[in-house]
Amino acid sequence: MDVDSYTSILPLITLGVLFFIVAVSMLYWSAKKGQLRNFDSQAKVIFTDEEPEGQVSDSFPTKNKKKNKNRDN
Repeated sequence: MDVDSYTSILPLITLGVLFFIVAVSMLYWSAKKGQLRNFDSQAKVIFTDEEPEGQVSDSFPTKNKKKNKNRDN
């Protein structure tokens, strides 16, 4: 292969190197800020006593459904 065939993929190689540098720097930043510690406990932080883990607490009101049906007719 001659040099001319490699110059056509030079932008692709540059973008790949740039993407790799950004990915490594973001991984370093997240490790430095403590984002990669305690995965298991942080996943349960969103649950409180008002909305315990494993119990469905969301429901749709039935009054709004009746009003929406009347509007469509």
